[in-house]
Order: sequence, then C-alpha cells, then structure tokens
Amino acid sequence: MENSILLTGATGYLGSKLGRRLLENGYRIIAVHLNHEEEEEFKYDLNFSSQVKRVYLSDVTIEEIFRNDVRGIIHTSTLYGRSGETVTDLIKANVIFPVELLTNAVKNNVEFFINTDTILNKYISPYALTKSSVTDWMKFYADDIKMIDIKLDHFYGPKDKNTKFIASVLEKLLNNEEEIDLTEGKQTRDFMYVEDVIEIYNVVLANIDKMMLGQINVFEAGTDKKTSIRYVAEKLKELTGSSTKLNFGAIPYRKNEMLDYDINTTAIRLLGWRPKVSIEEGLKKVVEAEKVFA
Repeated sequence: MENSILLTGATGYLGSKLGRRLLENGYRIIAVHLNHEEEEEFKYDLNFSSQVKRVYLSDVTIEEIFRNDVRGIIHTSTLYGRSGETVTDLIKANVIFPVELLTNAVKNNVEFFINTDTILNKYISPYALTKSSVTDWMKFYADDIKMIDIKLDHFYGPKDKNTKFIASVLEKLLNNEEEIDLTEGKQTRDFMYVEDVIEIYNVVLANIDKMMLGQINVFEAGTDKKTSIRYVAEKLKELTGSSTKLNFGAIPYRKNEMLDYDINTTAIRLLGWRPKVSIEEGLKKVVEAEKVFA
C-alpha cells in the first residue's frame, strides 16, 4: 500500500478521528485491531473503503503485518487502567506491544514511528510509568528510524468515553445526579480540544522530512493556557444548567499528584501549528453535542 500508515488504536476515540483525517489527506491505512469483537468506532466514508486494510492480532502476528508495505506508524493505542486492568495488562498494552512494533519497523525499514505519549510525570500512575518506558526503546532505535514523540495533556471532545474526566462529569450533570464527588480541583491542566490534537499529527506528517535521525523528535502539545479542574467542572455545570451538587474536596488527590506543571509548545509551534478552540468554546461544543445525542 503506497504511502500507507500503520495506525494502532483505530477504534479508539483519538485513533478513529485521526484515521478519518488521514483518509481525507490521501493516506492509505493499515488499521490494527486486537480482535474481531473490538467495538467498531472507526467509521469512515465508504468511498474510502479501498484505502483501509484491517488486520486483527487475533488472526496474524505482528511480524506478518509488516508483509504489507508500511511507510510509517502512528501509535495511538493505549490502556489507561481505569477499568480494573492489572499492571501486567498495562505493561502488555503500553510497553510490549509498541516495542514489538518498533523492532519490526526497524527490520522492515519503516521510515518513521509517531508515538502518542503523556505529559504526566511517569511516577503519577502505572499508566504514565508504562508510557514513559516506550521512549527508552525509541532512543535505542533512534539511529534506524525517525522517532517522533507527541506528548499530550488532557484532550476532550464530543462523544468521548465516560472514563475520562470531562465526559464523566458531563454525563452525571446531564443525568442530574444528586452530587458528584471531586477533589478540591486546584490542579491545573492544559485541556485541548480533540480537533486541535488531530491537527498536530497532520502538521508533523507534513513536516516528516524535517525530522532527525539519532534522536527523539519531541513535541509537547498544549494551548499554553492552564485551566483548573474546578473551573472545568463549574463551567460544565453552568452550561448544562444541572442541579447536581459539585462536592469539591470529597476525594483526596492521587499519590504523587501534580497540581501544576509546565508544557513547552515551542517545537510544534515552529512547525506552524496553533490551537483554534479555547476551553470555553470546546466545552460548549461538547455540551451542545451531548444534548443532541441525549
């Protein structure tokens, strides 16, 4: 498949939206799925169906996937550990799987590997720790393949899964639950609307020839505006008109919780990327979309 991208996480929230953008931009996609039972969220225009090849790890090995012509890999697949998964599950999904992709990419002369990382300190959770482990392997193979690491903070958008903060709070507000237990909410995050996140991958791909071998090309992503968790929850309540009580301080902060941290967006901005959606605009879009689908 000429100019083909191997895309992991194609049924996930970010991966499905990114897949549609890749198709619109003329790329062919090898969409990697765990099995045939995986929820089909990867909806695309039927006119593009010939540009997508689906492979299932329940049917083939990772080595067999690379019998296809793969120009580059975009790895968006991740396991957050929010649904009772064990640390072993996280290691298999977030470390072993991408490392196997990397080793096979090197063997098959793949041009680039774009990793979806987290901006979080690696010691804040098992999830963050497993994600950070992949970058060590990226450094190991950096002489053989262009390595790009996109570090994301909290991204959100319409119809996101309710295991994520904004979607979870919004669902409870729309259901007018009696109360929502929260931390004090003083921690700040650089919340990004999902379409702005998709554009980061688009810009990186457009500049792939500028990426250097021998190093990890790191792009920290953010709007350069920090917003507190408390503000987001209160804004969602205002937009929904919900009667739900926001019970701030009912839940303690996580171990090693970071109330604030800096994000350096210089590298991605030098490629011409700029965020277009403010937190206020984004939350309004999400609330309006959820009310339509409710």
